[in-house]
Amino acid sequence: MKVYLIKSKNTESGTIETLPEFEQLQLIDDSNIELKSIFENNKKIAIISESSIDIILATLQESNPKRKAIELFKDKFIFRKLIKDENFKIHKIDFQDIYQLKIKNKSVLKPLKGCFGTAVKIIDEYTDLQKLQKEIRKELEKNSTVFNENVLTLNEFIVEDFIEGQEYAIDMFYNSDGKPCIVNIYHHPIPKYEQYLHMIYYSSKNTFNEIYPLAKSFFEQLNEKINVTDFPMHCEFKLIGNKLIPIEINPMRFGGMGLGNLTYYSFNINPYQYFLENREPNWSEIFQNVDDDLRFVYFIAYNAFSKDKNTNYPNIQKLKNEFTNIKLEQLFDYQKQLAFGVFCLQENEENLHRLLQIDFDDYFEPIL
Repeated sequence: MKVYLIKSKNTESGTIETLPEFEQLQLIDDSNIELKSIFENNKKIAIISESSIDIILATLQESNPKRKAIELFKDKFIFRKLIKDENFKIHKIDFQDIYQLKIKNKSVLKPLKGCFGTAVKIIDEYTDLQKLQKEIRKELEKNSTVFNENVLTLNEFIVEDFIEGQEYAIDMFYNSDGKPCIVNIYHHPIPKYEQYLHMIYYSSKNTFNEIYPLAKSFFEQLNEKINVTDFPMHCEFKLIGNKLIPIEINPMRFGGMGLGNLTYYSFNINPYQYFLENREPNWSEIFQNVDDDLRFVYFIAYNAFSKDKNTNYPNIQKLKNEFTNIKLEQLFDYQKQLAFGVFCLQENEENLHRLLQIDFDDYFEPIL
């Protein structure tokens, strides 16, 4: 048996470059003519990027539960009804109408489809919407050179209620019996500078102790409604009290830009191997001898926000001097990507807090 990992020509950097070695993992293009037969034979399949979703939908038969689940998660309105979250208000808006919004309560404005935190803005009644609209246009123009319309919508936006609470992400899959198997849980602290929104995700013993039982219960109840098997998902939640409120569910994949591979560099757990073998890591055993203060960090090294990357370059060593223990370093071509690399780290709580204050403008220097 194999796991088929589907990539596209628009796949963002990170996942392929950080993949653990695994002989039973086969990379294929989403244009591969064998894709339909792979699905029809109920193979283990995951995708790398949202840019493959439309091709996957076109490949699956309408009656396939996977197709129904993907369509459900892509439509945030129907999804809210499914989970009976009727108090969570959400509506669509065209980009050109942003300046006319009437905001009474704190809300989130973001593209209908998005990636890398592009154009995600927290707004309220005091927000200068005309100024914000210009900022969003500039951000979209910049990031659309990397992400296509299947990944980043330029004209369709949504406005939804802002949910207070800490943010978490979970990589999991439903096995061949439809049972949820969790392969990592991350805390997503918000950095000082919102333009680096996805800079840090981390796993820890305390995160697992708090989130795992809530997540397990949520996923068990969810599959009573969607009824899928052999189905990976990357899910984002807010924690309110002792309840996980789903913000977004990304079907058929683990965390993007290589986030899903953090579990390998942290705990020597290959998520694709566990997916293939239909089993979940023994998290109680894994964390038995892990210090409470240890943080297993996935760090995205963004390009500078205010400095021109055509006349400035990243001082990588200066950034690395900020880290305590580097478990993986993977650099990108910063001229072609929105980040110049990703790192897997081991940090304590104190240094993690300091890393969240980083402004990447400070790590870009003039090209001489």
